[in-house]
Amino acid sequence: MKTLFISYNGAAEPLMQSQGIPYLRVLSAEGVGVTLLSFEKARKKNTSVNIDILKRDLADRGIEWYRLRYHKRPTFPATLFDILQGIFFGIFIILKEDINIIHARSTVPAAIGYALSKILRKKFIFDERGLMAEEYVDGGMWNKNSVVYKLTLYFEKKFLKNADGVVVLSDNIRVFLKDSFYIKNWNVHKKDRMTVIPSCVDMNRFRPIYNLDLRQRCGLQDKFVFLYSGSLGTWYLVEEMLEFFTCAKEAIPNAHFYFLVHEGRHIVEAACIRKRLSLSDVTITSVTPMDMPAYISMADAGIFFIKPCFSKRSSCPTKFAEYLSCGLPVLINKGIGDTAEVVERNKIGFVVGNFTKEEYAEGASLILKYSNDGDVKKRCVETAERLFSLERGAHLYLGLYNKVFQKTEL
Repeated sequence: MKTLFISYNGAAEPLMQSQGIPYLRVLSAEGVGVTLLSFEKARKKNTSVNIDILKRDLADRGIEWYRLRYHKRPTFPATLFDILQGIFFGIFIILKEDINIIHARSTVPAAIGYALSKILRKKFIFDERGLMAEEYVDGGMWNKNSVVYKLTLYFEKKFLKNADGVVVLSDNIRVFLKDSFYIKNWNVHKKDRMTVIPSCVDMNRFRPIYNLDLRQRCGLQDKFVFLYSGSLGTWYLVEEMLEFFTCAKEAIPNAHFYFLVHEGRHIVEAACIRKRLSLSDVTITSVTPMDMPAYISMADAGIFFIKPCFSKRSSCPTKFAEYLSCGLPVLINKGIGDTAEVVERNKIGFVVGNFTKEEYAEGASLILKYSNDGDVKKRCVETAERLFSLERGAHLYLGLYNKVFQKTEL
């Protein structure tokens, strides 16, 4: 069994480093012949991943890696060009490597994978990740009357309807897609090919690491640390998180907000000014991927508020699994994939529903209690291991591959 994994993200980018490459390593170790095709952006001098080392690592694990250049502007023509070059180069790869299954990670690669599957009669897996058309509308980047939205929505539905296997991030969106009329005339057998595989985490790396020296070096030895890590902007509710923090400081006077973000420092600073929050109560910094587990473990609680719109029913933030794996109770909001249900069912944090001061006060009180409870921290880790471990995610992918491959052999 051989697969071509297509990613529109570069192999060295944080998203692929956490949610792509680890799965491919496990699949290769399990006997799957893995070939990766990625679209690489122009390299930044301060990147933390060495391309030559990554290439050797993948080769040592039996993973063939092909790269194409990513084009950004003008947006629509550039993306169309990338799709076309992906199709032409993909034909060469599939014939050369004798590929059985095409695995496309997200919508743009799905356009490439779907075309290749039709041209060369190969099985096609659509790793949906998120409803791209709806996400761009919810994020304010597209209008529902725009041609690009209508085209993207049309093709997304086509990919979902015709894929031999579909991967979604949450049971929330699986139920919606399976039971709604979002996709008309969807064959019942096709619906059964949908697998829920949430954003998982390597628990050998992300684990509780108690480092008092690190807290002291960061000036946090006497602080109660709320941590936010990852991206900022578009769907992330920075002002609401700071409003919660302001309320939390009334119950926890030594509270400190620690932002681990690679970009977007100005977003936090501007929001602090608008909320009249002292920057001495906030740290905004970035660290290498290798240092992330230690810095997450340094915190007392993890937090994220995300715009609870329709498209986020399909979401599973990577930070959620990372927080839990490092033993942090979490404070989140409703409407984001399955996260609220996981938190409430396992009693590992607090879920905000209406972003009110009363909820914020209740959440701060509960999080303070949970952060001092060893049983809660243990439940956080156990929940991550049961639902979000890399091994579980890779096993689910392998099961889907075997199911699709068996259909190929018939």
